[in-house]
Amino acid sequence: MVKLIVNPRSETLRQINVDTTPNTRVRDIVVAYGKANNSLSSSRIRFTKLEEDAVSKKPKHVTLDYEKSLAQNGIVFTDDSDSKEVYAKDLGPQISWKLVFLIEYVGPLIIHPLLYYGWFKPDYNTLTQKVSFILVMLHFLKREYETTFVHLFSSDTMPLFNVFKNSAHYWILSGLSLAVTIYAPDSYRNKFAPTWKQFFFHVSDHEDSTVLALIGLWVFAELSNFITHQKLASLRADGSRERKIPYGYGFNLVSFPNYFFESVAWLAFALLNNNWSSWVFLTIASIQMYIWAAKKHRRYLKEFGDQYPKNRKAMIPFLL
Repeated sequence: MVKLIVNPRSETLRQINVDTTPNTRVRDIVVAYGKANNSLSSSRIRFTKLEEDAVSKKPKHVTLDYEKSLAQNGIVFTDDSDSKEVYAKDLGPQISWKLVFLIEYVGPLIIHPLLYYGWFKPDYNTLTQKVSFILVMLHFLKREYETTFVHLFSSDTMPLFNVFKNSAHYWILSGLSLAVTIYAPDSYRNKFAPTWKQFFFHVSDHEDSTVLALIGLWVFAELSNFITHQKLASLRADGSRERKIPYGYGFNLVSFPNYFFESVAWLAFALLNNNWSSWVFLTIASIQMYIWAAKKHRRYLKEFGDQYPKNRKAMIPFLL
């Protein structure tokens, strides 16, 4: 047996010395540590170790991989009398990733029908407005289905506050903003309306062939996004949370084709109605997805090194 000293970084936690083995899984230690701290849920606790930063040369906290053992996390004991230190932080109230996703996506599914049928009069809507409504509803119904039956999350929970931050993005930007500006009647934007209204409630009209082409692009992107989500889920079909290198549909060009295809779907939507709110949401969502993709891409390169395909970009084929 070896000794692991768990030092608290939060006032709600206390120091505990654990007699364990180098091959003990970190998650098992975290669960036991939580029980020893007033039965605190292990999902609230983050274990870290101190490492020297390669650039600043100062010590920094590095989060341990809960699915790996102490030894696999680089915590090496020289002999049975040796002891090592790790650090524990209370992350505060948590909420499951799945529940957060379900709450995020249900917002637009409530807001769009309320405004489409309740505030405005759908009988007078143009083809573009009707198709826009259908595409939004199908997109978020798909997201709810994927959250329930497809996605496998690398972490069980996230801080409770995130549900408000994340929901604001979807409930406001892709919910209220799109619905208010796209479904308004023609009187809000015709030539007799004030200039600001003509811009604010502008919706383009297209030939039927153009509408069908944009619907086709949207369907392709959404189906492609679904396929990539299934492929990512299949990497954890055995219940493991270990990161693996994905291959196949879209993944041979970029690390995160799911983000790329979602951006293409929202591009088709923006081209369809050409409303400013659609372009704003496309821009913000695409930038955020690229930030995620770039960060995770660097993690892939660091973790897998020469094993990771060098020709892959993060999100946009051949570019970024």
